[in-house]
Amino acid sequence: MSSKSIAFFAAVLSLSCGGSSDSGLSGGAGGTGAADASVGGSSGSAGNGGSAGNSGSAGNSGSAGSGGAAGSAGTAGGAGTAGGAGTAGSGGGPGCSPACGTARECCGNECVNLANDPRNCGKCEQKCSDGQWCNGSGKCEKRPCAATCADKNRCCGSTCCGAGEICCDAQGPISTGPVCTKPSDSGTCPQGCAPLCQCASPDTLIATPTGQRAIADLKAGDLIYSMHRGELVSVPLLSTQRVTVTNHKVVRLTFQGGARIEMSASHPTADGRSFGDLKAGQSLDGVLLTDTRVIAYQHEATHDILPDSDSGAYFAAGVLVGSTMKAQPAVVVASAARCDAP
Repeated sequence: MSSKSIAFFAAVLSLSCGGSSDSGLSGGAGGTGAADASVGGSSGSAGNGGSAGNSGSAGNSGSAGSGGAAGSAGTAGGAGTAGGAGTAGSGGGPGCSPACGTARECCGNECVNLANDPRNCGKCEQKCSDGQWCNGSGKCEKRPCAATCADKNRCCGSTCCGAGEICCDAQGPISTGPVCTKPSDSGTCPQGCAPLCQCASPDTLIATPTGQRAIADLKAGDLIYSMHRGELVSVPLLSTQRVTVTNHKVVRLTFQGGARIEMSASHPTADGRSFGDLKAGQSLDGVLLTDTRVIAYQHEATHDILPDSDSGAYFAAGVLVGSTMKAQPAVVVASAARCDAP
């Protein structure tokens, strides 16, 4: 080939490949995109002074990763143990509920009779020693003994106490001295009714405008006969009273004609005496007494009433008697209208 032909052919080749005199070499092809979604394809390298190469194609999105398995629930913790209750502070005891009545004292959480309780004689927690008794006046004394007992600690006045019995003052309306007694539920001497045992048996008949009625059946507001300013009148009852008793004794009076009445010895008469003062051959409200005696009480409670009158007196078994519930009663020596009361 001639030298001119070779020169022409070289010129043609330079035109087709982009000679350095006119433009740079074209950029190489863009890199293939990575399969991972996060990595794009690499950009092509810039040509030296030539036209920029084509951008590489974006890589395909990667598949989303699968979600992790949910964790299993934790085991619930066991409940905590409750704390124990705190110990009550020292100081006042729980007291007595209901409150103790007249002449009774709350010792700890129990109502007691300080006059005869050998565990609380005269004051709370003052205990009588072996061979002593609480004498009915709140004093521990050597137990009187007029009996011959195999065990001297069983001697109580004129008797020897049996198994399970204790020596007590009965605290009834009449002083009996030491007696062998079955203990109360709390293991001490029964409280008795003193000084409140001054009333009538529940079947005592009371004169009312509608006839004789048992005293236990009467209630406040009921009408009964009484003496007021020296006159026989019908008046309402202001109140009634019921007192539970144990080992109680009463005076039973028998009148001329056969009528009987049972009253506590300290119950007042309308003329200023008490039932314990009365003797056979005397009169009460003008009626002759043929017999008086102390007997064991057969009921669980005694009763009294308070009429709305200056005397507070009422007719029981046909005779006028006083009321333990009346303060400063007017004295009635004899009710002239006694026989007129039904």
